[in-house]
Amino acid sequence: MRTATFCIALTLLYFSLNATAFAQSGTDQCFVLDGTSDFYFGEIDQHDTVEHTFVFKNNCTQTVEIEQARASCGCTAAVLSDKVIPPGGEAKIAVKFTPPRGTRGRTTKTLSVHLKDEQRPHTVIRISATVKTDLDVQPTYIQLTGAEVGKEIKGSVTVTNVSGKNLMVSGITTSLLTYTNVPGESNSQAIPLAVGSVEPSNFELKPDESREITVRLTPTHAGQINGMIRIMANGNEGMIQVFGVVREPMVDMQGSGGHILDPDKHKHH
Repeated sequence: MRTATFCIALTLLYFSLNATAFAQSGTDQCFVLDGTSDFYFGEIDQHDTVEHTFVFKNNCTQTVEIEQARASCGCTAAVLSDKVIPPGGEAKIAVKFTPPRGTRGRTTKTLSVHLKDEQRPHTVIRISATVKTDLDVQPTYIQLTGAEVGKEIKGSVTVTNVSGKNLMVSGITTSLLTYTNVPGESNSQAIPLAVGSVEPSNFELKPDESREITVRLTPTHAGQINGMIRIMANGNEGMIQVFGVVREPMVDMQGSGGHILDPDKHKHH
């Protein structure tokens, strides 16, 4: 009796799985996107918000329900006209995109459309744009190497005016943290890291003109440094990632009282 019941259960499960597979396959064929799933907005400014509407048509004989439209980034929003689409009906998905701060160049985001009771996305929509900027920053990061507590370190980047007008760099802000281990605690603690100086911090750039910016800071705690430096110019924003590891001061154990060991003087010994 148990064997018969088990066989019946397996048979029902088999038909259930196959019915779902057939339903998904059938829906793939008859619930379709009208047009391409890839849309290019072209060139946009850093602070633009652009929008495009995708249209799905239900050519199936049954009602189709959209469970969700999931974006890959918080910078992308999707608004559904209808979730339940009867046979012969259509659903519109209005997709809005606003470039994240500091974005430049070609960027692509995705939107996954999920139907009710389907495990995989029915359709993956891709939107892309080329984000223009008047200010080019190279390199886009500063890696802190050989950093020690109490020892000043510096890094430089070059900013270039790639527009056809004069630009005024009017503000440079920093947001840096040191993630350090604290005795007696299992999790690391984030400690703000103050920047000693950013020079120059205010200046004008003519078209195609470049200028070097130097950042100086003195770490106060050992650990992992991570953060950003933002450069503002005429409404445009350039972003520089800062990262690295800070170690405790190296101590020369041969000295009578101990002092900071200069790695450059001892590297050949």
